[in-house]
Amino acid sequence: MAEAPSWAAEARSAATAALDDLPALTGTEEEWRFTPPTDLGMNGDAASGGAATGTVEMPAAAGRAARLTFTDGAPAPAEVAGLPDGVIVSELGEALATHEALVRDRLYSLAGFDDRPGALNAAGWDAGTFVYVPRGVEVELPIEAVLTATGDRGQVFGRTLIVVEEGARATVVDRYLSPDLDGAVNVSTVVEMFVADGGELEHVSYIGWGRGVRHQATIRAAAGKDARARSVNVTLGGDVVRVEPTMYCRGPGSDARALGLYFATGSQHFEHRVVSRHEAPQAYSNLLYKGAIQDTAHTVFFGNLVVPPGAPGTDAYQTNRNLILNEGARADTIPFLEIETAEVKCSHAGAVGRVDDEQLFYLMSRGVPELEAKHQIVYGFFQEVLDEISFDELREELEAAARAKVR
Repeated sequence: MAEAPSWAAEARSAATAALDDLPALTGTEEEWRFTPPTDLGMNGDAASGGAATGTVEMPAAAGRAARLTFTDGAPAPAEVAGLPDGVIVSELGEALATHEALVRDRLYSLAGFDDRPGALNAAGWDAGTFVYVPRGVEVELPIEAVLTATGDRGQVFGRTLIVVEEGARATVVDRYLSPDLDGAVNVSTVVEMFVADGGELEHVSYIGWGRGVRHQATIRAAAGKDARARSVNVTLGGDVVRVEPTMYCRGPGSDARALGLYFATGSQHFEHRVVSRHEAPQAYSNLLYKGAIQDTAHTVFFGNLVVPPGAPGTDAYQTNRNLILNEGARADTIPFLEIETAEVKCSHAGAVGRVDDEQLFYLMSRGVPELEAKHQIVYGFFQEVLDEISFDELREELEAAARAKVR
């Protein structure tokens, strides 16, 4: 990473000072009662690292407008297949200086230093991605960043900043990969997304870690007037993963959707804390998360629709559904509403259920083997979320990865 300009160095110092001043997390805090913060290194301790078993299978760069790759935080040269004029895809450390006017006022403005996860990342991130799409420009192919962990370092921090200007459109994929490790690695990532009036952004976060990785992920998206912001989170890998997306409807007519699917197996523990905040009238949001849980895995979903005073005409929905594949698997779902404005339409729903034995029997009675029958049931369960991903190739890849976990 290039030497940071003075303002960026001062921001890191401020984050470090905040980290020193904030109390340590103990796990007794209400928001941390399901996932012990020590499991994610939230008090700043690096994990042991460890030797890798196998290798990471990198996806092909074909079909991408551009791709950045980071190994344990170290960037490789960008692969650019073709970007429209004015579009910037850059390592964030370089962008601090070379694109200062675009970065300075936005970096840390959605995810700052006021809590330990935010301060920890702001003080220590090394792998960074910056994407800028100017007014009225459409990027037809996805832009992708890949962060990998090899086990050589016990701690890997990444950060993404995306700016989509008025009337522009793009899809950005953050992919997190590692082989299985015989030790442990703590990962912290933050994504900040700004979608100006009339712009459209689809952001896909694919968490495909191997064994041994513990990951805390913060995602923040702000949508302006008549803008569309879509966050799609796919959580399949890692030992302990906590993902925290927050969608801000900041302009009238904005449309902010947080969509996710997760499949936990073995002893995996996944927690998703998803929030939609309506800060303008006549805005729409939808939180839709679906999870499958197998073996002795445990998942937690906490969802919240927040409508403060001054946001009449809000249209907001929240749904979490969980599919339990065997005895011993567990899912907790906690839907929540904070409504302080009249003239709104808001709803929430949460459900946990087992695989329907009648469905399974019906498929098997028609010659479908049991494992393939389960594949079809899980695929059908996830279909509602997968259909929201705009690119066929990516949707098919994620579908295959989820199906591969069924046993």
